[in-house]
Amino acid sequence: MGGDDAPVVPVAAARRAAAIHGLDVVLVGDPAAMHAAGLPAEGSGVAIAPAADVIGMDEEAALAVRARPEASIRVAIGLLAAGRADAVVSAGSTGATMAAALLGVGRVRGIRRPVLAAVLPFIAQAGTAAGAGGPEGARFGAVLVDAGASSDVQPEALVAYARMGIAYARVLGVDAPRVGLLNVGGERGKGNELARAAYGLLSELVEFVGNVEPRAVLTGAVDVVATDGFTGNVFLKTVEAVGARAFGIQANRAAPVGGPGAAVLLGVAGPVLVAHGAADADELVAALLMADRVATSGMVDRLGAVL
Repeated sequence: MGGDDAPVVPVAAARRAAAIHGLDVVLVGDPAAMHAAGLPAEGSGVAIAPAADVIGMDEEAALAVRARPEASIRVAIGLLAAGRADAVVSAGSTGATMAAALLGVGRVRGIRRPVLAAVLPFIAQAGTAAGAGGPEGARFGAVLVDAGASSDVQPEALVAYARMGIAYARVLGVDAPRVGLLNVGGERGKGNELARAAYGLLSELVEFVGNVEPRAVLTGAVDVVATDGFTGNVFLKTVEAVGARAFGIQANRAAPVGGPGAAVLLGVAGPVLVAHGAADADELVAALLMADRVATSGMVDRLGAVL
């Protein structure tokens, strides 16, 4: 069980998701700590899968995941692999979550490396822009791929990212997603070698509308924005830092009602979501609801069909 305020916040979120939304939630971690944090021994609707270890944020993720099978993220992914869970939500180390998912459930066929898909909330007024939607069709943001999984990529990778982002946007309720390439200008020929090469490849997608600047992403010009993980993560963290102060928004955190609450690892062979380490109970409930939605949508199978 990860997160800055574990186990108190995950316990509160799990109880709320079970009681209000009827989800079957399994908390993975130290049972004694969960009970001390307010989880009743019975009658809460929340199950426990014991795990004796936790991988810290500052550890070498790949090595720790392989060496410590009793770590909570390994146990959680093991439940997914065994069919005893339909999805996994982690507020712990992104690297450890990625490594455990690759080790435990593997990749979708055709995917070389999974990506992190975050939703960037729009700053436009409600109803003035289209984008990734909520359960009832309300549109609130653009899917950013990659948000930080892979820093050094080839142009062909951005095409795969776009295709995965399209599949996720459709799960979020966007029937005809528009794809943009994150760049320093909107004109063709802008950007570095990666961006210029990727533009030509992305042009073969009917959903591609061209280059987009960060401002255009945040005001609803596209539903999916493709970029490398280094650039995407800088963009994401800038939105989190500046947006929270200037607009009261935080990517995948304080999104409007219906927001995802977490980023999705696209390309692993099972629904795996990564919540912010500082997520509160409301945000983790949103993440659990999105995990349920991704699991029931068949998105993982859909990714294999489009790549």
